[in-house]
Amino acid sequence: MFCTLIAAVLMALSAHAAAASNACAMPGNANQMASQIAAGVNASRQANGLPPLTYNAKLSRAAMVHACDMSVNHFFGHTGSNGSHSQNRVRAVGYRDCTVAENLAWGYPNAGQIIGGWMKSSGHRSNMLHPRVTEMGIGITDGAKGPNWVLVVARRC
Repeated sequence: MFCTLIAAVLMALSAHAAAASNACAMPGNANQMASQIAAGVNASRQANGLPPLTYNAKLSRAAMVHACDMSVNHFFGHTGSNGSHSQNRVRAVGYRDCTVAENLAWGYPNAGQIIGGWMKSSGHRSNMLHPRVTEMGIGITDGAKGPNWVLVVARRC
């Protein structure tokens, strides 16, 4: 069910990305990649005594907007080309957050490397294992140096 939901939302997001710019594209296996990231995040949380995060389509839309922005505008960072930050982006898609955090990665070909890298980085690890977040969204686009990966974790107010 979880993987099917991710697949459905990513297909809808690919249409959004295509409409936003012809230069923004998703990898052919984006559904599989997103499912692997979600599974890795939840396995890491479980291993640390935390409940799993549920998938949220609005958070994925915010993640995809940022991944596409990075691809189209050839940059890598938490600040969008319009000056936005993760909280601005989740609120722009209608998500009312009390807590929000974002992890980015680029160029890594697979989810296992990303989850491992995030878990070795104190800031990324803290975001993934934040005890108050309850939901996540994932955005993946093709970039100049490989995929752009965006994970947004949050809790609604």
